[in-house]
Amino acid sequence: MCKQQGHKFCTELGADSALWSKRAPLPKPGWIDDAFLTLSQAFKLILDDKKIEAKSLLKNSRDLEMREWFDVHAQNSGGWRNMVLGIPAPDPIHPLDPIKTFAKFEPAVFARDKLKCRYCSSSLFPKKEFKKANIVLGDQALPLGKTNATRSGFYLMFVATLDHVLPWSLGGRTDESNLVTCCWSCNYGKVNFTVEQLGIGNPLGVGTDLK
Repeated sequence: MCKQQGHKFCTELGADSALWSKRAPLPKPGWIDDAFLTLSQAFKLILDDKKIEAKSLLKNSRDLEMREWFDVHAQNSGGWRNMVLGIPAPDPIHPLDPIKTFAKFEPAVFARDKLKCRYCSSSLFPKKEFKKANIVLGDQALPLGKTNATRSGFYLMFVATLDHVLPWSLGGRTDESNLVTCCWSCNYGKVNFTVEQLGIGNPLGVGTDLK
């Protein structure tokens, strides 16, 4: 649940469920979407061998604020939505898929989805790009810690992962028919809920916008 103290609802999500997004557990605010351009510029500076400029750009960014937004709001949005909507989890429709790890599907699914989150439509970078930048700039400029509390806010907002649309725990398959590109913000917000439990549409549905 939202970690805000003294509130009966997540102020970022809002109290009126009729106004909630029908696509993402919690869309990113504009200032976070704008931060993607900052990260893109930093990666370009690295390619141009301008390490000092890249470090300065990231140092003066809202990195820590993004990490806080993830911690307080994003990762708890699904729990809040489900509590309000009150839709119970369905019974598993299949036995659990013996394959849960999806790494081998990443190249194909990332290409299919044009490296955009299928929920919030954020443009994303593969994890390997963050690792390369970390090697050049170091942990102080772009931390890639082992826990979300120690990772860069840029990492939490703009690293690409995959999401089981029908959760693996409910019998969802680990294959391209059930996997979508996802940012960590939406992935953690969705957790093990179905799209119906969260009141959002199926990102694999007809007409999904991948532009």
